[in-house]
Amino acid sequence: MSLWNVDAYVRLRHGGDDPVLERFAERHVAAGTRVLEVGCGPGRAAAALDRRHGARVTAVDVSTDMLAAARELVPPTVELVQAPAEELPFADGSFDAALTNFAVHLFDRPRAFGEVRRALAGGAPYWVKTADPERIGDHWAARLFPSFVELEVARFPGEEELTAALLAAGFASVSAERVQVEEELPREGAIARLQGRTFSTMALLAPDELAEGIERAPEVLEDPVRSTSTLLVLTALA
Repeated sequence: MSLWNVDAYVRLRHGGDDPVLERFAERHVAAGTRVLEVGCGPGRAAAALDRRHGARVTAVDVSTDMLAAARELVPPTVELVQAPAEELPFADGSFDAALTNFAVHLFDRPRAFGEVRRALAGGAPYWVKTADPERIGDHWAARLFPSFVELEVARFPGEEELTAALLAAGFASVSAERVQVEEELPREGAIARLQGRTFSTMALLAPDELAEGIERAPEVLEDPVRSTSTLLVLTALA
């Protein structure tokens, strides 16, 4: 079973093309840069890097449904490839930069990081953006589901774990930063995200807990829903 309703994910979530992506582009991307995105989802980051920055983007995802959605969003110059992060079908040193947005918690990280390192040219950056597990409780959905924080902390690796895995995979150095992102959305929009199963966590909650949390949402959530997310961003140099 898929962890997402892909149609609802594409309609209701808008991550990928954001100020954090612009930081990556400003630091590491110029016209013609060969960029690999691992775990591209519906392709918003890949499309932005191609259209705004002139990158030569290859976007990889294991899900054929996500790639079908991406094909509707990205320019034809973006290469879409169906493959697991743990088995990238590229020659050694094929890319000048790589990134992963909110997907490393889904990878077999030792294997995936080794594959990304292999596919990068010497000195190239690998940019990893993920949730900071120490701040998972700040997410507005945590108020609705008693097991939400425990589930998410178990899934999302922290700075120490990620740094160790990247270094073990052969990256020469790893630096980390934290970025706070403010979010505001209508209460109905937040509830639609839950009902549409646009978060992979929804598939992991017990059915009764999920149903009860969604039922309570109109009373528990303010309108609009405001929250601050803390992102963990790591840059590993090959």
